[in-house]
Amino acid sequence: MMIKAGQILSFDKELEDTRNQSLQELVKRQDIREFVEKNHLTKKALEDAWVDLLAYVDDHEPCLHCHGINECPKMNKGQQITLSYETYVHRDVKSCQYGLEKHENDQLLSRFHYNNMSTRLALVSLKDMAAEAMSKNDASMMILTKQLIEYINKPQTKGFLVCGGPNMAGMMNELARRGYEVGLCHVPTLMADVKASFNSNEDTSLVDLVKNIPYLLLDSVGEENVTNWSRDEVLAMILDYRILNELPTFMTSAYGFEDLETIYTNKYNDKRELLRAKNIVSKMKALCCEIIID
Repeated sequence: MMIKAGQILSFDKELEDTRNQSLQELVKRQDIREFVEKNHLTKKALEDAWVDLLAYVDDHEPCLHCHGINECPKMNKGQQITLSYETYVHRDVKSCQYGLEKHENDQLLSRFHYNNMSTRLALVSLKDMAAEAMSKNDASMMILTKQLIEYINKPQTKGFLVCGGPNMAGMMNELARRGYEVGLCHVPTLMADVKASFNSNEDTSLVDLVKNIPYLLLDSVGEENVTNWSRDEVLAMILDYRILNELPTFMTSAYGFEDLETIYTNKYNDKRELLRAKNIVSKMKALCCEIIID
């Protein structure tokens, strides 16, 4: 079928009218208007960039009421089209604020070599802990936070056993932010995981992983199901290795050192048991200073 010249001209005129009308609407947007004014775009430059401007607007529409990466409806979550100008309008793709935040969090989490607790806890910062302490006007927590900040500014080999206080994940978070390799270890879960791995012969590798982490938090110490095996073959092995290699270790517990001696004594009429309980607590004392929170 032959297309007549008049039909082509009519189509071109219709397309031009559509483009001009569209551009008039586009420049009413504040972001487009600012881009045009900043780069002193001519009518010709705008016409040439029409498709790029439409793509930019279409891409930004879902972002207007977005409050986080999890709400992003796009295929390329956390990414946005951006415009730049050099001779002609360029269309690029960059991370939005939530995409940048996700990238930073991913980098931070990569420094957690072990975490059997939760990603949410790993992302709780020391600033969050300080803010919570101030909002509650909690003097003990404020003192603890100050001690943790002092430690982070000047790390030492000896850590803390915090008894009755908040979770110490915020400290591990801050250490990770400063480039240190850290680990979050919920002791009852570790014991269950090591026990469950017996059949796969991976228990040694899991213990080796935990004991080698440069900065380690042992959470809920004394709340595991205490047996001779868990005390002497898992916990003692981890503590011994960290003492010998001077690896900073932090602990949280519902109990202080004195109560932990009782908890780690399985048979009270057995002198060897009493000595083993004292021995495990002496290892904790070698690694940690006790901080009791009211």
